[in-house]
Amino acid sequence: MNWGVAWVAHPFGHVPASDRSLVAVSPEVFYSDGAFLAVSHRDVDFLKSAALASPRKRARLCFHSSPEEAQQEMLIVMHRDSYVCPHRHFKKVETLAIVEGSCDALLFDTRGNLLERLAMTSPGYGGAFFYRMPPGHFHSLLFRSEWVVFVETTIGPFTLKASESAPWAPPESDPTAGAAFLASVTGSLS
Repeated sequence: MNWGVAWVAHPFGHVPASDRSLVAVSPEVFYSDGAFLAVSHRDVDFLKSAALASPRKRARLCFHSSPEEAQQEMLIVMHRDSYVCPHRHFKKVETLAIVEGSCDALLFDTRGNLLERLAMTSPGYGGAFFYRMPPGHFHSLLFRSEWVVFVETTIGPFTLKASESAPWAPPESDPTAGAAFLASVTGSLS
């Protein structure tokens, strides 16, 4: 088998593939076939281009082949203008490891009060670079750098019913209100 990286044409530039094409299920979500896949800076650049073209300013490469997979592993790229609505997973653990950039991980109580703000950076830059989020905790990210690149893992299958957006926070469809909300609870301007 050839383990080199092949490139196939895609509307957002070049999609990386190892002897196969990625499947774009939306402008910001790409699935592999679940086989061996290694990523490089070119893959991150592709995801950044896709994120800039996405209304939510984010993109992800799913290393698993479908939402039904038992193990969900994703390389995610978020632009500073992206907003992650505080949310919680009912029965699933989430792990996050920073590859590039800086952000704050925010933990909230069920009423929307900020409980903890954890500075996160890529390794060697002074912040935490990994977290494990237990089920049931409302959490979000506040982006500090232009780009944040991270690996996120959880168990599958993926279903929207397995998590809940915070009823006290603006929806992701309103990133301006979301940014204002996060600034108000953190006392921050970004």
